[in-house]
Formats: sequence, structure tokens, C-alpha cells
Amino acid sequence: MPDKFWYLRRLNLFEEMSNEEVEQLSHEFHMWRCDARSSCLDQATDRVYLLKAGRVRLYQLTADGHELTTAIVLPGQMFGIGSLFGNGHATHAEAIEESVICEAGAQEFMAMLARHPLLMAKVVMTMAKQIFKLEETLESIAYKSVPTRLAELLVSLAKDGEERADGVVLPAYPQEELGKMIGATREAVARSLGEWRELGLVTTGRRIVVRDIGALRRVASGAAPHRLTATL
Repeated sequence: MPDKFWYLRRLNLFEEMSNEEVEQLSHEFHMWRCDARSSCLDQATDRVYLLKAGRVRLYQLTADGHELTTAIVLPGQMFGIGSLFGNGHATHAEAIEESVICEAGAQEFMAMLARHPLLMAKVVMTMAKQIFKLEETLESIAYKSVPTRLAELLVSLAKDGEERADGVVLPAYPQEELGKMIGATREAVARSLGEWRELGLVTTGRRIVVRDIGALRRVASGAAPHRLTATL
């Protein structure tokens, strides 16, 4: 497995730092692998985490025990940064797939930030984005229908999808996972995907293929879906 320096050197978060600074920084982190479907949080609540490889789902538990996904963390992004302000594990984190994670103590990481103002600015921006995403998620659940929320999610996932002749192949997420990401049941997600499949907007299987991204954008804006009229 590549060492911590190899991973850190390839992350945009540290692109303005010299090799010597990144090497020094790597000594502050403990790197480990997290199995798919496992918790990515240490028992200690004063830790911050940096994802090197894989995908991690952040979620909160509602009053009735349902999981509400608040973010999908991708390589180069951080989570657990609430511990910098004494919030501990207010959010749960689960690996969607096998992931490589680096962790450091909150106080040690704060000392790093003090030595590198640009790194501090990037971390603050990361926190702001996560807060904005959480507010956006809660507002969407409160005011938008399941098909609208699902269409918004698929359009967003398409940005990281694989373009093919027949459409955009989305990253692999089970329907249950998609439901958690929009605060809906797997059955509700399956109904919307089934309708869109009949209309020719998507194909489903192990991975969803978006055949008409324009139509999904219209659904995301609140319009009714229409049958695909052109062959991609």
C-alpha cells in the first residue's frame, strides 16, 4: 500500500505545500483501511479524518431512527471536523466501499493549520460547503417530492459519471443508499426509477445509466417527466 506521503502529495488540499512540509505533515496522521459498510470513526471524539481513497457516507439519525445522509465524502475531502470545535461525533460516517483514511488528533491538526494559513482557509471552505449541503438537504426533504429530490441527486451524481454512447453511467449506489441520500424509502426510489425507465430516461441495473440528463434536470425543477424522443 502506498505510504501517507504518496497519498497526501496527490491531494489538492496540500498542493501549495512543499514536499518537506507534506512529509512533516504525514507524520501527524495515522493511516488505516476501513472495510465497506463499516464505521469510519474512531472511538475517540477528538479526531479529524482525511479520505485518501474510496467513498464515505456521512449521516445523522432522525428522531424516529432513520438515517439521513448529509454528504458523500470523496478522496481529498475531510470529515469529523466538528471535533475542532468540540462537537465530537455529531455525525456518523460509514464506508460505502473499502476506503483508505488518515486521522489526526484535533489539537494536533489545529497546530498544523496555525502553521499553514492557506491550509486553514481550505479547511474553513470545506466546513462551509458541508454546512451549506446539510441545509440544502434538509430544505429539499421539507419542501420537495421524492421524484424531484431523486432527479436532483442523479443530476449531481452524473457530474462524476462515465460518459458512454448510451448515456452517463453513474457511480454505483444501491437503491437503498440512494433513498438514504434523499430521505426516502428504497420502494419510493424504485417507483421513480421504474417510471423513468419506461419513459427511456434511465436504464437500471448494477449501475444506473442516465440517458436523458436534460429530462432529469426538468424533473429536478419540478416538471413532469416526458418520454425520451431522441436516441443517444
